[in-house]
Amino acid sequence: MLFVFALLIGVTSAANVICTDYGKDIGGGGAFDGYYVRPVPTNCRFQHRGNWSPQFRIKEGQPQCRGGWRKWKNKCYFEAGGRNWQDGERFCNQHQAHIWQPNDREEYQWVEQNVMRHNTWYYLGTVCNSRGQTTNPADFFTASGEDMRQIQQKLNARMHPGHHINNHSHPCLMSHRNNNSWRWQYHHQHCHEGRHVVCEAPMG
Repeated sequence: MLFVFALLIGVTSAANVICTDYGKDIGGGGAFDGYYVRPVPTNCRFQHRGNWSPQFRIKEGQPQCRGGWRKWKNKCYFEAGGRNWQDGERFCNQHQAHIWQPNDREEYQWVEQNVMRHNTWYYLGTVCNSRGQTTNPADFFTASGEDMRQIQQKLNARMHPGHHINNHSHPCLMSHRNNNSWRWQYHHQHCHEGRHVVCEAPMG
């Protein structure tokens, strides 16, 4: 009788165990070190790209950085060349990655010197915003679902005067490599223009 009781307790306890992989945070919406905690809303639509909306989610982290990708901390980075924002994001998605969004200035400067290959404009992973139209980076979303309210506290970036982000005609932004005027001061875009892209893939 005691043996049966103990067995029932074991079965009940096992039923309450949730196994996760790649360090994903099930229940909180987060995964891969801060991904998808603040997802892109479905009203984020690229007017100049057929009202497309970036909704892809990475399914698994990279066990190691592939050939041509560069590792920094727990992520892999790749210079993906010149593309419009949608095509750049789709290319990254094929590699279980997103267009890169720097989390702080240290990361930006490392990628700028170790991954970017051209002194030109690069799209960032920032897209749309929570207020319809704004110049405050803390209101923006990212393709990776990382929280710009927290990132902005470390990044301390701003939009160039006269530039803004909205959810349809100007949902994207870019910065310029090795340019002190545009490194922390962003330029808005329609998203259909060809710019350079860096992909960021989480490891797991």
